[in-house]
Amino acid sequence: MTTDKRVVICAGPPGNGRDDMLLEMKERQSFHYYHLFEYIVREARLQGTNLTKLNILDFYDSQPEKMNQYHKAAVEKIVDDINDRGGTHIVSTPLHFEWKGNRFSGLHEDEVKTLDPDLFVIIFDDIVRVKRRLSEDIQWQDHRFTLGEIANWRREEVNSVYDLARQFTPAREIQLVAYENGPQFLKEVIWSRGREKVYLSHPITGEGPDFFRNITKFGDSLSEYYIVFDPYMIKDWDIVESWRAMVNDAIDKKEERPSKLVFSMDYRGGPIKEEIDSIEIEAAIKNLRFQIIDVDYKLIENSHAVVVYHPRASISAGVMCEMVYAKSLAKMVYVYYPYEPSPFFEWYSTRIFTEENELKDFLIKESKVTGQTPLDIYSGKVPRDS
Repeated sequence: MTTDKRVVICAGPPGNGRDDMLLEMKERQSFHYYHLFEYIVREARLQGTNLTKLNILDFYDSQPEKMNQYHKAAVEKIVDDINDRGGTHIVSTPLHFEWKGNRFSGLHEDEVKTLDPDLFVIIFDDIVRVKRRLSEDIQWQDHRFTLGEIANWRREEVNSVYDLARQFTPAREIQLVAYENGPQFLKEVIWSRGREKVYLSHPITGEGPDFFRNITKFGDSLSEYYIVFDPYMIKDWDIVESWRAMVNDAIDKKEERPSKLVFSMDYRGGPIKEEIDSIEIEAAIKNLRFQIIDVDYKLIENSHAVVVYHPRASISAGVMCEMVYAKSLAKMVYVYYPYEPSPFFEWYSTRIFTEENELKDFLIKESKVTGQTPLDIYSGKVPRDS
């Protein structure tokens, strides 16, 4: 049995681009890749059942006992393969999915304990792009998923991962990676264990393309030294803000809300424009709002420190809340703010820098990569200038 190994369970609901991202990452990094679906299909064929993407969901629904047999055999085969080889092993599967009103588990608790993962990674995308992918996937295209269903599915997936991670003592590490971050970022999350993770907090509402280009540039300038989580890689915020602007405009004009919401979302590959029924958006919006906050807070929990980039005078409510939450977790909060701060803003900052380059130079100098560790508040080490 080979002990020099690391196991990662890579989860994420169908339609979120999980396996596309893993296959792209495989072009940059060597690892052992286990697509649980393919292992299940192989085990079923050994017992005379021909499963495909077109019939496996109905088989799950009509033959749950047999499906569980194939499922268990597939996991056992993966475990055998893992034990025979060293290196990094990534098992890809959704942990929660639904079909014809029934709920199914991609991995059961005993199977996860047998796999004994070192890390869980959840890959997820914005619900609009997920809806597009599902409509083009032969496995799911006959069912017209609403944005509300997709949002619920993602919430259940995240909850399932956290429940499974807590079955271990101590709980296993979880990282959330937005599809928009790309395969290189995913590679860094899994393999760059020497770099600390920081959450890049910044205003979003009311900002234009130039502001976000500056945010990207600032984050990129730190990426050699830190793994930088930018919450705006999750574009669901654009849906929420477009909806809010449309509703508020209708209220101001004392008009009925338009029947459709038209909005655009900017991605690495270019902008996409969407037109969605207002009824569908309204049904999903509260769930979506809660998920945006929940994911941002989970990213803060997973980070060593919060870096606030706030070049405008008026304080963002979202940024302020993130600062308060970070401080409640004993996280360091380093801020770029070129104006006179309010007492509350100052209270929840560990240190405020009035020059962008001054903050950047400080973070670079004090990173683990350069040999100092004041951001690693769990190491027990004392900064040199204390």
